[in-house]
Amino acid sequence: MNSTLVFALLAAIFFGLSAIPAKRGLSHTDTQTGALISILTVVAVFLISSPWWMRSSDWFTTGFWIFAATGLFHPALSLYFTLESMDRAGATVSSTLAATSPIFAALTAMILLGENMTLLIAIGTLVTMCGVMSLTWIPGTGITKVMRIALLFATAAAVIRGLINTTGKFGLDLMPNAMMAGFLSHAVGGLGVLVVYKLRRGRLPLNTSGAGLRAFGLSGCFIAIAIACMYSALLRDSVTLVSPVIGTYPVFTLLAALALKEEKITLQIAGGVTVVVAGVVLINWM
Repeated sequence: MNSTLVFALLAAIFFGLSAIPAKRGLSHTDTQTGALISILTVVAVFLISSPWWMRSSDWFTTGFWIFAATGLFHPALSLYFTLESMDRAGATVSSTLAATSPIFAALTAMILLGENMTLLIAIGTLVTMCGVMSLTWIPGTGITKVMRIALLFATAAAVIRGLINTTGKFGLDLMPNAMMAGFLSHAVGGLGVLVVYKLRRGRLPLNTSGAGLRAFGLSGCFIAIAIACMYSALLRDSVTLVSPVIGTYPVFTLLAALALKEEKITLQIAGGVTVVVAGVVLINWM
């Protein structure tokens, strides 16, 4: 197993795990406060570890500004779109459409970076997407019942997440420091979310319950590890190879929920996981 696949799978695992404490945290605080705590935790984790990875030379590269600009869109803007979609359509539709982000990543990488997609990677990407969508889709929740504006928000969030992989790859070519990339984008994004929160609420979340703070803090720690692994994978290989693997993160959310007995194994889950694994194998088939 090569290092690219290891980092991509680790990113998917920790992105998936981050949803478990976040889900529990919603029992103690609201979505916007939880998201803010998670993002600020990501920034704190990168800052604490900065003596081991921060280089003064990175501050004077073009890549520095690319990742700073990236933070204006992700996580700040993509988070806003996701929350609006979940508010109107629920988590099911939002999660299902999130599985389409690898196709947007592949398209933008081919157009902007000139990457090539082999037939196996193309088939594997489609198979993986279908597997993830089959895991998150609930029969009877048809698209016809969902407000069009909710679909637009969910799709916009997927497009941004896909585009972030492409801009991240471009930025890493100019500033080959995966940790700095994650820190910059989330520091700028966290500042943006903090300002928006203050403007909309008129206050800062200083009275958050301890349980909510711990839950979203843990979620943020998982996200920080996932971000570092994601950029480490992109530093080593192409977007068309890395993005579909990271897009399997809902599988690990389900597996964690099964381990914690929050979900039961069904034919749909077993079949979906099998399809996703087959897709990842195809993508990395040599």
